[in-house]
Amino acid sequence: MLYLLQTLPGLAALTWREVEQKIHTDERTAPRQVGVRNVPGRNDLILLDYQGSPRRLLELRTIEDVFVVATRGFKIAPDERGLRQIHAATRNEEVVKPALTLWQRLNGGKRNGSFRVVARMVGKHRFQRYELGRAVSDAIRDGWPGRWQPVNEEADLEVWATLIEQELIVAIRLSDASLRIRGKIAHLPASLRPALAATMVMLTQPAADDIFLDPMAGVGTILLERAAAGPFTALYGGDISPAAVTAMQANLRGIHGQITVRRWNATKLPLPDASVTKVAVNLPFGTQIGEGEDLEELYHDVLRQIARVLKPGGRLVTLVANQQLLDRARTHAAPVLRATARHRVLVLGHRATICEHIRVPDTAAAPPPPIPAEDDDWE
Repeated sequence: MLYLLQTLPGLAALTWREVEQKIHTDERTAPRQVGVRNVPGRNDLILLDYQGSPRRLLELRTIEDVFVVATRGFKIAPDERGLRQIHAATRNEEVVKPALTLWQRLNGGKRNGSFRVVARMVGKHRFQRYELGRAVSDAIRDGWPGRWQPVNEEADLEVWATLIEQELIVAIRLSDASLRIRGKIAHLPASLRPALAATMVMLTQPAADDIFLDPMAGVGTILLERAAAGPFTALYGGDISPAAVTAMQANLRGIHGQITVRRWNATKLPLPDASVTKVAVNLPFGTQIGEGEDLEELYHDVLRQIARVLKPGGRLVTLVANQQLLDRARTHAAPVLRATARHRVLVLGHRATICEHIRVPDTAAAPPPPIPAEDDDWE
C-alpha cells in the first residue's frame, strides 16, 4: 500500500529517520521510501510503500498528517486536457478501491456520506486550483464506490489532491486534527508546532535516565513531546511569562513523573551546575526582546546558563532563526557547547535552523573544526 506522510518544510529527512527508528518490521513489510515531494513554504511530503498496519504510521510524532494514496497521475497536461486526465485518473474505481477500503476499515465500514477535496498546485498550469478540486470532486461523486456528496467542511471523507508540475497525487486523509494538536489544552500565539518539537526531542536521543530541561518552555510543547518519547528521570521547564507558565502547567497536568514547572528568567536558571543531561530550546526569533536587551545578548546569557547546568556529554538542541548569531554567542559565552549538526527548516514561513550540540568537558573547549556550510538554496 502506498502512503503519504505530511510534515513541515525541511523535516522530511528527519521524519524518515523516525520511521526507520520506530517501525521495526521484517524485511517483507519494512517501509520503503518511494520519494519526497515539496509544497514550497507549506509541507514536505514523503511517499512510502508499507505493508504493515497504518496505525503504526499514525503513532509517528514528527508528522502532521497521514494519507493513503488513492491514485497517481503522471505527465498531466498544463491545460484543459490535464483536467480531463485528472478526472479519469481519480474516477478509476479499481485503482482507488484498495485505499477507500482501507479508510472504510478504519472508520467502521462507512460506504456513504459527505466528502471534501483539498486541492494544491505547484508549478505553472493554465487552469486554477478550484478547477483541479472540481475535477477530483466530480470524479469521486460519479465514480467511487458508494454514494458520496460534496460539502465545504466537516466531511466524513477528506481527499487531498496535490498537483506538482506534471504529477498528480490523490490521497485520502487517515489522520485528524488531533495528530497536529497532540492533546494540548492551552495555547498561546506563536507556540511551537508539536511535529517540530518532536523532531527536536528525537535529536536529543531520549533515554530513560534523562534529566531534561527546556529553559524557555512557553506552553510546554517540547516537554510534552519529551514525555511522549518514553521514560525519563525528570523534566524541568520554565518561562519568564506568567501566562506561558499557567498554560504549561495546564498542558502538563496529566503527565506522570517528576516534573518541575516554574516561572524563571532563562539567563539566571535556578538549577545546580551539571544537573541536567538533555536540553532542547526554541530560542526567540525577534530582534528586540526587551528594553536594553537585544537578541545576541540574550543568546549569550542563555547559552552560558545552559553550558553551566548541562553535564559533560549532555546534548543540546536549539531552534534559531539566525544561526550565525547563535554561533557567535556560543563561541564567546559557551565554548564547551560543540556544534555537531544543523538542519534547515521553515517555521511559519521563516527560515530557521535546528542545531545539535554536545557539552564537552571544560578541558576540551578549544574551538573544533567548523561544520561544513550547507547549501543556501531555498524554495
